[in-house]
Amino acid sequence: MSSADISTWSRHGFEINTDKSKLDRESILKMLGATYWARDVSKEDLWTSILNSRTYGLYSPQGEQAGFGRMVTDFSRFAWMSDVYILPVHRGLGHGKWIVETMLSDPLLASVRRIMLSTNDAHSLYERHGFKVIGGDDEEGRQTMQLKR
Repeated sequence: MSSADISTWSRHGFEINTDKSKLDRESILKMLGATYWARDVSKEDLWTSILNSRTYGLYSPQGEQAGFGRMVTDFSRFAWMSDVYILPVHRGLGHGKWIVETMLSDPLLASVRRIMLSTNDAHSLYERHGFKVIGGDDEEGRQTMQLKR
């Protein structure tokens, strides 16, 4: 990825940006470390996975890391949506919907036809965007969801 591949979207003073240099490492690792899906992953492995993905940082008008999401992708045919969260203080304002919409409409992912994810608590958020459950629960109660476009 080059600087030409950095994208920015703005709404109501908030910004979503794909510039990895803007990511607040400590904030992201702290938040993900408290999630059911990443709590058992070392900080080093988590950060390596982030650096090797298309990242979407959500920033408040004050510049605070307000949320995050990433796509693990070949930028051609497949992507795995992961680590989507909004800080509790910024929830309930539509930021979760916005970051998912942004990730799905990213021009760099326009040719990706299959996007998958795994969740045990946000089915309705993803179903609104066309994702469908494609498998039963895994050993941790998560369901795999897929969007074909």
